[in-house]
Amino acid sequence: MPESGAAITQAAHPNPESFAAAGDRGVTLRSIAFGLCLAVAVSLLANTVLYLVHGSLMAYSHMPMGNLILTMLSMVVCSVLAFRFGRPFVFSRTEWLTVFTMGFVSSLGPTYGVSGYLVGVIVSPYYFATPENRWSEFLHPYLPEFIFPQNRNGEMSWFYNGLPHDAAVPWEIWMGPLFWWFTFIAAVAFACFCASIIIHRQWSEYEKLVYPAMEPIVEIASLGGSGKRLLPEFMQGRMFWAGFTVSAFIYCWNMIGWFFPAFPSFRMTPGWYLPLARDFPALWISFNTFVICFAYFASLEVLFSLWFFDLFFVVESGILTRLGMPSWHAYRSAGPYTWQTAGAFVCLAVFWVLISRRHLKDAFMKALKPNSDHIDDSRELISYRAAFLGLGIACCYAVAWLWNVGMDSGVIALTIPTMFLVYLAMGKILADSGLVFLSSPTSARTLVQASFGGPKGIPAATHALFYPTAVALSHFKGTIFTFGMHANRLGDFVTGNKRRLFWSACAAFMVGLVASTLYVVWLGYTVGGYNFEPNWLVTRAGHSGFQGAVSDIISPKPMQSSEYVFFVVGVIAMGVITFMRYRFTWWPFHPIGFALSGSALSHLTGFTIFLAWSLKAILLRFFGAAFYRRSRPFFIGLLIGYVFAIALGLVLDAVWFMPQGHRIHVY
Repeated sequence: MPESGAAITQAAHPNPESFAAAGDRGVTLRSIAFGLCLAVAVSLLANTVLYLVHGSLMAYSHMPMGNLILTMLSMVVCSVLAFRFGRPFVFSRTEWLTVFTMGFVSSLGPTYGVSGYLVGVIVSPYYFATPENRWSEFLHPYLPEFIFPQNRNGEMSWFYNGLPHDAAVPWEIWMGPLFWWFTFIAAVAFACFCASIIIHRQWSEYEKLVYPAMEPIVEIASLGGSGKRLLPEFMQGRMFWAGFTVSAFIYCWNMIGWFFPAFPSFRMTPGWYLPLARDFPALWISFNTFVICFAYFASLEVLFSLWFFDLFFVVESGILTRLGMPSWHAYRSAGPYTWQTAGAFVCLAVFWVLISRRHLKDAFMKALKPNSDHIDDSRELISYRAAFLGLGIACCYAVAWLWNVGMDSGVIALTIPTMFLVYLAMGKILADSGLVFLSSPTSARTLVQASFGGPKGIPAATHALFYPTAVALSHFKGTIFTFGMHANRLGDFVTGNKRRLFWSACAAFMVGLVASTLYVVWLGYTVGGYNFEPNWLVTRAGHSGFQGAVSDIISPKPMQSSEYVFFVVGVIAMGVITFMRYRFTWWPFHPIGFALSGSALSHLTGFTIFLAWSLKAILLRFFGAAFYRRSRPFFIGLLIGYVFAIALGLVLDAVWFMPQGHRIHVY
C-alpha cells in the first residue's frame, strides 16, 4: 500500500510544464514591490501577535501562518477589485508566486525565526549577570563588545522594564552590534540559499520529489483571480466549499466559547497527553487541521513511517528508561535515544549527499565552464557559477566573522560543513514529506561538540560564542536553506526572468530580518520586554543558553561511551532501513520516519500524521485514485477555511481579549 500511495501522489503532483500560462507577465516590478510590503507586514504582524496579543503562532511553522493570512487576503481583495475595476488588479500566476515567495522567505525574520533569538542573545549576557552566576568572570571576557552592547547606563535594563520618563530609545548602542549580526546572518543565509539552488535539480528532476507543501500553493496561485468572478477561481466548486465550511465552522463555533465559557466546543488544540505506562512517554492526542491539510498531499509510505517510528520511540525509550537509561523528557527524546536518532539522521544525510555526487560534479563543472554541456542551469534561479561563487564568498565571510569574534579555528572548520549537512537533510525531509512542523533531531553545535569529546574538548571562548552564533548555524528551522529549497520549487512554475525571483527573495529576507529585529527592540523599550510574557524567546531563552555555556566552561562534561554506542547503533539501523528500501519494493518503511523519531515536533504531530495516513489510505482503498485527485479541492478548502478562522480569531483577540489572546494555531 505505501508504494501504491507514493505512485498515486507522484502522478497527481503538478508538472511545471502543465502550468504554463498564456499572457503570464513574469516577475514584475509591481509584484516585487508588493512582496517587499508583504515582508514588512508579516514581520509586524507576527511580532505583534506573539508579544502583545499573545495569540496564535504566525511564524513558527515551515508554512508561516502570517504569510498565508496576508497573501490570501491580498488575493481576495485583488479579485474583488479586478471584478469591479478590471485588468489592472489582475495578478498572473508568476506574480502571485513571487508575492508568496517573498512573504514566505521573510517569515524567517520574526519571532521564532531569527529576531526573537537574536534580540534575546544580545540583551541577556549583561542584564542577567549576577555575582551568583559568575557570568562576569567566565562569560564576559569572551564576548566582543562590537557584537554585544553593554549595560553601563542601564540600557539593557530599560529594554526589559521600559524606558524612563522622557528618555529615548538608545539606538546608538544597538546599531553597531546589530549591523555585524545582520552581516553574519545574511552571509550564512545567502550561502544556504546558493546551496539549495545547487542541489535543486537533483531533488526535483532526478529523484522526483513531490514537495507536498507547495502543491496547494501552486494550485491557488494558478487560480488567483481573473476578474470574471467576485472571488478567486480557486474558491469555487462543492468540494472546496465543503472543506472550507468544515474547518471554518468548527473553529468559529469554538470562538463563541471565548465570550460564553459555558458554551460547548469541539476539542481541537491544544490536545492532551495519553499516559501508557510508568517510564513510557505519553502519546500526544490532538487533531491539527493545519498538518492534515498538507500531509494529505504526501505519500502513504512517508506518512506511515512517520507515525510508526513515533510509536517505536515511545516503546524503545520506555524500555531504555526502565533499564536505567532515561531516554525521554516531556514530549521529546533525551539521553541515549537522542544519540540514536542523531546517528540515523547523520547517516541518512551522508547517504543523500553520496547519491547526489554525480549531479554535484556536473554542477561544479558547469560553474567552471558555463558554455559546457555538463548540465543545463537555465531553469535555475541563478546560474551554477553564480551559486558556487556566492556560496564560497559567503562562507569565507562567515568563517572570517567567527574567527574574528574569537571562536576556535578547528571548531569553525567543522561547524560550517556540519551545518550544511544538517540543513540539507532537513530540506530534503521537508521536500519529501510535506511536514509543516519540523524540528531538527540534532544540530551542528551538538555534533561538533560530540566530535571533540563533549564540552570538555571545546575552549572557553568558543563555549561563550557557540550559543549566540547558533541563531544562524544551528537553527531548528534550518535558516534559509529549507525556505530557499521551497522557493526553488516555486521557481519551477515561474515564467520569464527567474533571476529576479532570487534577488527579490534575498531582499525580502533582509527586509524581514531587519524590520522584525528593529521592531522587537522598539517594542521592548516601549512596553517593556517582561510584558512579552507568556513567551520565553526574549525573556528566558538567552538566559538559559548563556547559563548553559557558563556551566560548560566551569564544569564541562565529557561524552559518555554509551552515547557513542547509540550513535553507531542509529547509523547501522539507518543503513539497514535505507538498503532495504532501495533494494526491495515491498519494504514499507521510509528512512525519514526513523531519522525524526523522538524529535519534539515529530512526536507532537504523530497522532495527526496517523489520522492523515488513515484517511488517505481509506480513500484510496475504497474510492480509488480518481477520487483522491477529485478530493484535492476539499483539502485546499479545508486549508483556506482554517486560515480564515485564524485571521478572524486574531481580530477578536485584538479587539476584545488583548493581551490575553487565544492560541488556536499551534503545533
